[in-house]
Amino acid sequence: MAPVLGYWDIRGLAQPIRLLLAHVDAKVDDKRYTCGPPPDFDRSSWLNEKTKLGLEFPNLPYYIDGDVKLTQSMAILRYLARKHGLEGKTEAEKQRVDVSEQQFADFRMNWVRLCYNPDFEKLKGDYLKNLPASLKAFSDYLGTHKFFAGDNLTYVDFIAYEMLAQHLIFAPDCLKDFANLKAFVDRIELAQPIRLLLAHVDAEVEEKHYSCGPPPDFDKSYWLSEKPKLGLDFPNLPYYIDDDVKLTQSMAILRYLARKHDLMGKTEAEKQRVDVVEQQLADFRMNWGRLCYSPDFEKLKGDYLKDLPASLKALSDYLGDHKFFAGDNLAYVDFIAYEMLDQHLLFAPDCLKDFANLKAFVDRVAALPRVAAYLQSDKCIKWPLNGDMASFGSRLQKQP
Repeated sequence: MAPVLGYWDIRGLAQPIRLLLAHVDAKVDDKRYTCGPPPDFDRSSWLNEKTKLGLEFPNLPYYIDGDVKLTQSMAILRYLARKHGLEGKTEAEKQRVDVSEQQFADFRMNWVRLCYNPDFEKLKGDYLKNLPASLKAFSDYLGTHKFFAGDNLTYVDFIAYEMLAQHLIFAPDCLKDFANLKAFVDRIELAQPIRLLLAHVDAEVEEKHYSCGPPPDFDKSYWLSEKPKLGLDFPNLPYYIDDDVKLTQSMAILRYLARKHDLMGKTEAEKQRVDVVEQQLADFRMNWGRLCYSPDFEKLKGDYLKDLPASLKALSDYLGDHKFFAGDNLAYVDFIAYEMLDQHLLFAPDCLKDFANLKAFVDRVAALPRVAAYLQSDKCIKWPLNGDMASFGSRLQKQP
């Protein structure tokens, strides 16, 4: 039986997956769910099946191939990339893949925020004004390479293609000043966690902290004065420099370190679990960050606390009786999970009382000998959690 790719009857998050599958000539049942018309946007075609597919985090898109049952578009793409040799041929290519993936995720988030905004017509002018700067960064990174990893096609090229193709529909002339991006599109058509991981592997690292000034200006000149001088392709924080390796994007840094220190997962099954939970935690963190930085924090936190047990239950069910989220072996995602759970314990100290396995997981990671030593050291930042612009977790608030 052919694998099944399930998604709405739109391009959305599934289109890069469809493009990759078409490229490798894979037979797949492309199952498309329909959302009803406004004002109800009836989703019953999906909701009637959602809980019956054996998915651990039921969501769209999903991909089912025998015993492989995945959600999260990036987890699906990475699984298919490993299966078809599209994850990068060398360590240098894999680094470029990781950075590109996360950079395009940021790009897509801003794009979707515009597309779904009821004030689209009012906001699109500013978006178009800022678009050339975003495209220039991608153009500079692509350089003279054929693909974003280098000379070899990888799964991120399908993400890049879809994002650029959508923007060409929105603004047909947007690539006129970026010949290499236009050539790339044509070519496709033709063809805290970091700190904890470093502590665990006992790596010597210089940890450079930048300060943000007090409100109302939140002066960032300390960082901005250095930002263009570091030789980073996409200057941003966090960054990681190790001789010729110069990375931004926290996930790209984590994956580089994970490959270097054998924390990617030992088996294909473990790697699948790692990919899924990484993206699930990214969704969890996005909602958490949105709350923490909202000026309406006090008004919104009640609803967040009401919904929190459901999010924690999903993670608890996924962890099951495993020691770590990949299985019995520690992986880089465990440091992401630990940090997210630890922050929530500061916010809601009793939040894990009904999830004994998550509490045991937190204790297990904290007890790893080198992590335990780090947590007790002066190097460990226990507070603040966020920047000064946050309504919760900044140094302007007292630690709970």
